[in-house]
Amino acid sequence: MRETTVAGAMTSSLKAVLRESWLASLGMAVTIFRGLYVLPAAAFATAVAWIALRAAIEGGNGPEEALAISAMILASPRARAIALGLWLSGWLLWGALRVAWITGSLSTLAGGLSGEPPGPRRFATAVAYRFDRVLVSAVWALALDLLGQAMVVGAVAGALVVFPAAKGSSASGALSAVVAAALAASIFLAVSLSVLGDATIARAAIAGDRPGRALGRAAAAFARRPAAFVAASLGVLLATALAVGSLESLFGIMASAAAGAPRVVLVAPQVLLAGLSALLAAFAELWRLSAIGVLALGGDEAGLGASAPASRPAR
Repeated sequence: MRETTVAGAMTSSLKAVLRESWLASLGMAVTIFRGLYVLPAAAFATAVAWIALRAAIEGGNGPEEALAISAMILASPRARAIALGLWLSGWLLWGALRVAWITGSLSTLAGGLSGEPPGPRRFATAVAYRFDRVLVSAVWALALDLLGQAMVVGAVAGALVVFPAAKGSSASGALSAVVAAALAASIFLAVSLSVLGDATIARAAIAGDRPGRALGRAAAAFARRPAAFVAASLGVLLATALAVGSLESLFGIMASAAAGAPRVVLVAPQVLLAGLSALLAAFAELWRLSAIGVLALGGDEAGLGASAPASRPAR
């Protein structure tokens, strides 16, 4: 596959996501589940409150005693460790579901881009045999993203320290220019590291590369065309922001038109807007990752056309 342009990568990826729109619906379900990963910890806290309430009633005490018992139980190290463990397990479960969705979705979209017949079978096979590689790549991508954010925070902190000290000095103008350049560079590096992490995930999911190989090849592709990767990512984000803004404006008009209606009627547009926003977010995520994947696999025909392995690859 010859290296494609940014517009070509975005267009082909958009068509592939539109053809496999069921992947966005699946991603919407994963997004909604994100708000449910606190349920185990919440259920534990509710159980503790119920036990405390029963103990207070049996002892002939009131709600104040029940609150005191609950606070005493939850203040113990064991109870806090249980609650934290349940919350962390829910968060890890959601993360695993998201990685599985990305693994199967990108492999399915790659089949459509290369002309192969896609479908749920390709999705399931990719999740079965490439999940571990994409999971490690996702951890590396998270580390790169956190590194980029730390660079921005460090640049801002440095600016806050330097500006007051240089206020009123003869070199304040030149210093301002240097600080502004440092801030701009930190932001660009943070975006670049985030895009590099996405390219690593895309290579692991589409081509089945091992995490180290995926990171190395993604870094090489990014080094050849950094502006193309950043432009594709920002282009998808801009298009998504415009779409979300249009949706919010439309539903705002609908809510204004139904101002005198019962509250039940007013809740319906808000629920519909939340669902459509989640669907659009999943669609945009697939579009962005697949576009970055096309750029990351530039010149690698076997990578884009690679089907999910029929058996577990050798390590």
